[in-house]
Amino acid sequence: MFISFRTFLLSSAFALSYTQAQAADVYKVDSTASILNWKASKKVGGTHHGQIKLKSGEISLDKEGKLSDGSFSVDMTTISNEDLKDKAEYQKKLVAHLSNEDFFNVAKFPEASFKIKKVTSASKTSAQVSGDLTFIGQTHSIEFPAKIASEKGVLTGTGTVVIDRTKWGLKYGSGNFFKELTADKIINNDFELELKIIAKK
Repeated sequence: MFISFRTFLLSSAFALSYTQAQAADVYKVDSTASILNWKASKKVGGTHHGQIKLKSGEISLDKEGKLSDGSFSVDMTTISNEDLKDKAEYQKKLVAHLSNEDFFNVAKFPEASFKIKKVTSASKTSAQVSGDLTFIGQTHSIEFPAKIASEKGVLTGTGTVVIDRTKWGLKYGSGNFFKELTADKIINNDFELELKIIAKK
């Protein structure tokens, strides 16, 4: 009985020690200051870019000040275009197309999310991040390098993610699935998300 109780105490102490070692500073995402920049292109022809706003999120650092966890919610209804400002009608049509069933179907799926599952090669200023990205009702893993800066209770995280949209079922204009398309009609499968996350304690 003594050995059992002693083992219990040791186990509890170890668990507490481990929990404390993993204890994190939690930063809440400032959705007004944070931004996601997107960029997509055709096989031949134009490139479009714009922005999507974060809705909420949080980032955790471990006791060594390294990135350890995080989760984010993205407001897909805010998707916008920046390169067609001088062509308002075309800009409106493009945003409407990105928002409809051919692409992100924001009426049915107004939010996307990302959950960090693993952080490797972590230091106080950089990390290799992998996690689950969910949009249009599907979840797949992504991985990307991130830069982190912390000053006076404000955390800034940046990174660029290349996403193969077809993994999430976004096949519109893909030459992989529509062989009859001419080169000027083919939309590249990959698009970029450039992240700038501002979070505060």
